[in-house]
Amino acid sequence: MKKTANLFWGIALILFSAVLLADRLGYIDLSSISTNAWVFIFGGAAILFLLGYFVNGLRRWGMLFPTLIFAALSLTVWLITRNITGAFLGAPILAAIALPFYVGFVIRRHWGLLIPAWVMTILTIITLMADQVVGTLIGALFLLSAALPFLIVFLANGTRRWALIPAWVLFILGLVTLLSDRVNGNLIGALFLFAVALPFLVVYLLDHSRRWALIPAAVMAILGVFPLLSLLLSGDVTGAVGMFLFSLPFFVVYFRWKEGWWALIPAGIFASIGIVVVCSMFVPENQDLWNGILTGILLLGMGVTFGLLWLRRATLPTDWSKYPAGGLLLASLLAFILGKDFQDYCAVVLLAVGIMLIVTGLLPKKPKEPTPPANPS
Repeated sequence: MKKTANLFWGIALILFSAVLLADRLGYIDLSSISTNAWVFIFGGAAILFLLGYFVNGLRRWGMLFPTLIFAALSLTVWLITRNITGAFLGAPILAAIALPFYVGFVIRRHWGLLIPAWVMTILTIITLMADQVVGTLIGALFLLSAALPFLIVFLANGTRRWALIPAWVLFILGLVTLLSDRVNGNLIGALFLFAVALPFLVVYLLDHSRRWALIPAAVMAILGVFPLLSLLLSGDVTGAVGMFLFSLPFFVVYFRWKEGWWALIPAGIFASIGIVVVCSMFVPENQDLWNGILTGILLLGMGVTFGLLWLRRATLPTDWSKYPAGGLLLASLLAFILGKDFQDYCAVVLLAVGIMLIVTGLLPKKPKEPTPPANPS
């Protein structure tokens, strides 16, 4: 079989090189060949490669690519000579690329071959529909259809969970594209963000030990609420509600799991910012005095957050929190007293704290007193 294949392709290459040499020497002029002649040239090349496919063996399905592509070129040129035009003229070549992958799948049973096969099939269908269907519908059809082979790969083998990721992403992108001309942009943004949150939630539901997945799920879900709030509320109210929503999943983690004590820090910071935003809605504009008060409220909320952690030092490793708690509570007191001048003194306070830390670090440590021996009983 191998000798026959080599003989076949040797003769084919000699004939092809002879044609090129004749054109080079001026015996023939390939550029002057009529359009109709190319129909037969491409058709003859397709027949030649088809014979090569049978000579090399039916399992060499890769030989079908040049066979079908030359056949598609012959058909396309023939349509052009009949003054038939349109976007659908690209369909034969796309189909010619898709078909060998299907043959390869039948021969090898390799699921990965279905993905390019299906993608090229969808491109073929889209090309046929391009002159009759609007662009957004075509884009949505392509994305939704491209998700299908990944879903089939997962259904064929449930251990291939990786295939669910591209399937889900392509499905959501297709749905967003389909709705882009019909639905408000804020609703589309919310849909996309909720869709991104869902896989993380599924990860946690499948394995409750993966608690980390709850945080990105909650964050993306909360971000998805923002576009919806913007349809109903003003900017300041939206900002305040958003900060409280951001703090909510961290509060859940803090109260739900003992080892989640760290979640109180971002929860308290987000809640403090939300309180400041709410207070700022009732403050007259261009009032420097109130700026200091709002800063004091923010620092007070953050100081109380660390203070609450310090109160649990008996059962949690949070004794260190007394330092940020004390510093923030002191800073909030200064902000309330100094008002608009707090920012000027803030730099001085930070400088003094920095110098104090450096001096403390340079001082020699006191030697530990020896532990007295235990009295013998």
